[in-house]
Amino acid sequence: LPAIGDRAVSEAVDALRLGTIIAIPTDTLYGLAASARSAKGIQRLYNAKQRASQVPLAICVGEAGDVGKYAEVDHLRAGLLEALLPGPVTLLLRRKYPSSLSESLNPGSITVGVRVPDSDFIRAVARQYGHAIALTSANQSGAPSTLAVQEFEPIWDKCALVFDGGTISSSRLGSTIVDLSVPGEFYIKRKGDECDATQEKLYEYGLRLRSDPK
Repeated sequence: LPAIGDRAVSEAVDALRLGTIIAIPTDTLYGLAASARSAKGIQRLYNAKQRASQVPLAICVGEAGDVGKYAEVDHLRAGLLEALLPGPVTLLLRRKYPSSLSESLNPGSITVGVRVPDSDFIRAVARQYGHAIALTSANQSGAPSTLAVQEFEPIWDKCALVFDGGTISSSRLGSTIVDLSVPGEFYIKRKGDECDATQEKLYEYGLRLRSDPK
């Protein structure tokens, strides 16, 4: 299905509400998505990926202002989230309790990775759904990340819907993962798209680079 238009957005939202998974373009890679409220949908993501259950999933929301519904953001300087998001970055923050996230999403983890991709379609889906979406790359574990729907054809049958946004202009590195869970500091957990530009923004907001994880 073409990843464009109100009807496609509504069909994607309906699939999420049913606990099924969809394939969807982002700004960095094609992703597999399910409702972050649905234990059934989350399990289907792991099954489609053939991924170990201890490997965490990120969540996607529609706006920078939604991040605080699911993660602790009070320690971040005003304007930082809006400076980074939307964009090719995943922010690791302390998970907020209680929230509407399923207990089956990354059980035992005190942090959660949050994305607002710079991609109109997935943001429209997130806004209309009104809740967080669990998101992972559209490939089986160990296989290369994908930039076109044909590249993950072997897992189409695991998806209720596959949305085609054309070929994504990206490096295949995925988003840059930044740990912002410690006040005043940041740690680059994975160098991805626009890593240098992301670090410059963090320095502008007075954060110090931490050389090792805590």
